[in-house]
Amino acid sequence: MRRIGVDTGGTFCDIVLVDDESGEVTVTKVPSQPRHPDRAIIAGVEQLLGLAGRKLSEIDTLSHGTTVATNAVITGRLARAGMLTSEGTRDVLEIGSQQRPTLYDLHQTSQPVLIPRDRRLDVPGRISADGAEVAPIDEEAVRAAVQKLIDEKVEAVAIAGLFSFLRPEHERRIRDIVRDMAPDIYVACSSVISPEIREFPRYATTAVNAVLAPVLDPYLRQLEQTLKENGLDAPLYIMQSSGGVATIEQSAGEGAHNLVLSGPAAGIIGAAAIASKSGFDNIITLDVGGTSADVGLATGGAPRTRHDMELPGGLPLKTRNLEIEAIGTGGGSIAWVDAGGALQVGPQSAGADPGPVCYGIGGTEPTLTDAQVVLGRLNPAGLLNGALSIDIGAARRAMADLGAKLGLSAEQAALGVVAVANANMAGAIRLRAARHGDDLRDFALVAAGGAGPLSGASLAGELGMTAVCVPPNPGLLSAVGLLSSNLRRDYTAPLLILGTKLKAGQVRAALDELRQQADAGLEKDGIARDARRFEHSLDLRYVGQDYTVAVPIEAETEPAAAIAEFHALHEKVYGFSAPGEQVEVASVRLVAWGLFPPLASRPGMPAAPGTPRSRRPVWFEETAGFVDTPIHARSDLAAGQALDGPAIVEQLDTTTVVPPGWTATTDDLGVLILRAKEQSNG
Repeated sequence: MRRIGVDTGGTFCDIVLVDDESGEVTVTKVPSQPRHPDRAIIAGVEQLLGLAGRKLSEIDTLSHGTTVATNAVITGRLARAGMLTSEGTRDVLEIGSQQRPTLYDLHQTSQPVLIPRDRRLDVPGRISADGAEVAPIDEEAVRAAVQKLIDEKVEAVAIAGLFSFLRPEHERRIRDIVRDMAPDIYVACSSVISPEIREFPRYATTAVNAVLAPVLDPYLRQLEQTLKENGLDAPLYIMQSSGGVATIEQSAGEGAHNLVLSGPAAGIIGAAAIASKSGFDNIITLDVGGTSADVGLATGGAPRTRHDMELPGGLPLKTRNLEIEAIGTGGGSIAWVDAGGALQVGPQSAGADPGPVCYGIGGTEPTLTDAQVVLGRLNPAGLLNGALSIDIGAARRAMADLGAKLGLSAEQAALGVVAVANANMAGAIRLRAARHGDDLRDFALVAAGGAGPLSGASLAGELGMTAVCVPPNPGLLSAVGLLSSNLRRDYTAPLLILGTKLKAGQVRAALDELRQQADAGLEKDGIARDARRFEHSLDLRYVGQDYTVAVPIEAETEPAAAIAEFHALHEKVYGFSAPGEQVEVASVRLVAWGLFPPLASRPGMPAAPGTPRSRRPVWFEETAGFVDTPIHARSDLAAGQALDGPAIVEQLDTTTVVPPGWTATTDDLGVLILRAKEQSNG
């Protein structure tokens, strides 16, 4: 198979082609086009195919990780939507859970609501907690409400009714009326989007889908059409927040909310796949791009996942997602001095346009990349193998201006910018580990993205981590992760019952029904039966609790065994358990995987150890000044070759800094492993 992975970020579009037959890997990077991301993809794919001597018609699959949904949520550039709810529940979306972002702040301002009150309307009709119809739908009232939303010129309508996950007929009828009156308006039903208990998360998730789909769908459809016109006669897969890929049909419309973490998810998948082969099953991933840094965690070679996530403003989103922490620290993060005279880095970013000052394309504010240039860590001759020129003089002037505000030289200011950025990233890593009580000394750091390997050793040393793994193409890790991912479908069904009353037959019956749906879906996706794999779990909680714990089970697992495992997991996650308390089952879940052949790429490394291609002055914190440093090309390093710091390793997509007191060794898979010398000798 020949597979292409395309990851679009805020600064660059990263593209990888893997030929499973020959093991050949071809990579390229092109600048992102935030206003027209599909154009950057097409340009990058054409450039990649030219390098590989291939045509788009020869490609078997193309997988894409996108930040369109992420950016829409962050910037608030969302569709104009309305909402129809059961009578008396129009304000669920605004009332929320009543949890306060800062508990004791008496002057908190209300968070903006995705759909304002004048576009949220309730209609008569109600379903009870046992699924019985208490009051029928008033169709005349529904039509009047729909007409009001049409007059408001909404692009989408979210429909959410009480207990619709038990009986969806009311939502379906309202949907039909909306489509009859306004065929061009997108409609999202909570019984389809999030058929789960708890009104606020279900209403909120449906609202998120409604405001995202009209923004995301045109992009996905246009990309699909353009690729077809250019010769792609193969499936186009989109990365989901869950770490699996899905078809366009699954990703657009009712699947739009599953793409909020599409871009970051691929990075941790790729990191876990690469690190586990090099002997590191417990890893923290640090993927530093041009705009942000994404921190993820994997144990036992598998990324951690969760069923809920929180959007900016505290809005809950019920969707399976990888545990990823994103912070506004990237290569393009702007350095500035606050009102108190303290140096800050980010979250504002120069992005791809106008970019850092050193790029010479319009940027005027100093960034983290400019600081690395001034310190000599980035090649002053240019990046991307010379395709992106560097103006070191402009970077130095920007740092000198920043330093003047702090009473520092240009180099001291640059060192301060790097230190503040590293502190921001270290804080995010500590936070991610603390949530599960992880000891960072048991983890290796996978430094990725265009800027991650610049800071990997410094961060690992500060955090007491065992090693730093720099993948063969760290700046393209998310694109590689796309090709390491399998197709995934998620299914859930409510099963509200006390644990003492739960029978094994009830669980098996629910799983059988979900399995039939999953098989039908995978069949539609063209997945052969021998390439299908299924995972099952129960959502359990103590009676009176709001949140659940997912307990993995097999179809034959007895309820008592599942409840015993729940107590153990609750102890691990929350630090306590209550075996004497009643346990309640909330839902049953099934994950259906369509397995693709594993990547067969083989690193091409020289037989003999390489020597430095050049030397230049580089400023390290340990040397308190510039020191003459050997500059190595990553492609020159042989398997087993070790480099003692200080050293710089350059390649197309990133630069790796090996500080004094550290050593870097290339393993048989082409992974560069950095360790402090006392660890290497121990």
